Amino acid sequence: MQKGMLFWIWLAEALGPANRDFRALISIYENPYDIFHAEEEELERLSLSDRTRKKLADKNLSHATDILDVCERSGIGILAYSDGEYPNTLRQIDSPPVLLYYSGTLPDFNTRLCVGMVGTRRMSAYGLRSAYKLAYELACTKAMVISGMAAGIDGVSAAAAIAAKGTTVAILGCGVDVVYPRHHQRLRDEIRRTGVILSEYPPGTRPNSYHFPIRNRLISGLSHGTVVVEAGIGSGSLITAKDAIVQGRDVFAIPANVGSVGAEGTNGLLRDGANLVTQAKDILDRYAYVFSETLDTARLLKIGDRSEADLAFLEQMGVITLHKGPTPQSPRLQATAPIEEAAPKPKKRAAKPSGNRKGRTDEAVSAHLTESRQAREAEAPTARQTPDEVLTSLNEVQRAVLEAIPDDRAIHADALCGLDFSYGDIVAALTMLEILGLIQKLPGALYTKK
Repeated sequence: MQKGMLFWIWLAEALGPANRDFRALISIYENPYDIFHAEEEELERLSLSDRTRKKLADKNLSHATDILDVCERSGIGILAYSDGEYPNTLRQIDSPPVLLYYSGTLPDFNTRLCVGMVGTRRMSAYGLRSAYKLAYELACTKAMVISGMAAGIDGVSAAAAIAAKGTTVAILGCGVDVVYPRHHQRLRDEIRRTGVILSEYPPGTRPNSYHFPIRNRLISGLSHGTVVVEAGIGSGSLITAKDAIVQGRDVFAIPANVGSVGAEGTNGLLRDGANLVTQAKDILDRYAYVFSETLDTARLLKIGDRSEADLAFLEQMGVITLHKGPTPQSPRLQATAPIEEAAPKPKKRAAKPSGNRKGRTDEAVSAHLTESRQAREAEAPTARQTPDEVLTSLNEVQRAVLEAIPDDRAIHADALCGLDFSYGDIVAALTMLEILGLIQKLPGALYTKK
């Protein structure tokens, strides 16, 4: 691997994911080597955030060297912004990744139709079958299925593309060498074998809740169109759909039965102008001319019933769990227990009543627990630290709304209307800030910082 990649890694770590300063830097400097050697006074003249300037002032390459060594030992590839294989679709978004780590084989992103497929983790049988059929049909025509490899709809879509012997791409909110969710180990291995796993996070990065909303912009950004299959109000899938709209990409939705799982989100998208999808042809017709040289739409006529959900294959991939029904011919479907896309929280162990059985009195146990609690409180930080990558990922509206909310008290949403933004933009910013864990919504439309 070229040593010049060391400076790309340094820049990626200095800026963090979704840093909008990257576009300004790369438009002025030819490569990160020049940025690394730029004088501090020179950077001061650029329109950069104070946080970015501070990070760029650190010229220590040891962390970048460690990451590069891990990648070389583990066979993990690095795709830099300057590489010809870097997707043009990602170059077009407001906050393109400085680089992408990958495991598997890079497809030709710039000549193939990419379709993002996202949805709820708590899918219904209807959602499962709809996602499988659509992903299978798309993959058969040589369109690439893009997902986040999350539990539920994402996993079904990726597995269906594999079953169709197509190409699927998974974009993670953790390192490409980290299996998450755990029950997708087999699915992950198959994606690496038939497609590629991407992440802007270096190897070994554990999943954190704030990684995933940031990651979602890459799913929509890499895709020419994004399909939402079952999504509740406020779900990550709707964030991806909103990202797609901002990025000028097409949004599709499969209609859901009113009152069923995910109906509010998908039907709401359709109400607001998303493209209705019932079959792959609805999507392919939109791009058939542009991708006429790589799409093979004629294969749709030869699929037959093979696009029907193969439940046994999905179980083999770890995507679902099947339980026997009344007869062997009628298995009862139960989706694999959803795993929250966040770092697991340590479980609190309840104190066991000990009496005098082991020579410890109730008073001694109580004193021990009090001591432990006091020690934890003493070690705990006085204020919750927000990761730099979250702050740098905020757009202008989100940053202004966050700064307008006092540190010591709650504020009503109406009080934010004095900001120089539309009410819709402010509400959208509040929603995103809440999802990122920076603020908390209280009863009565009140908001406070966490």
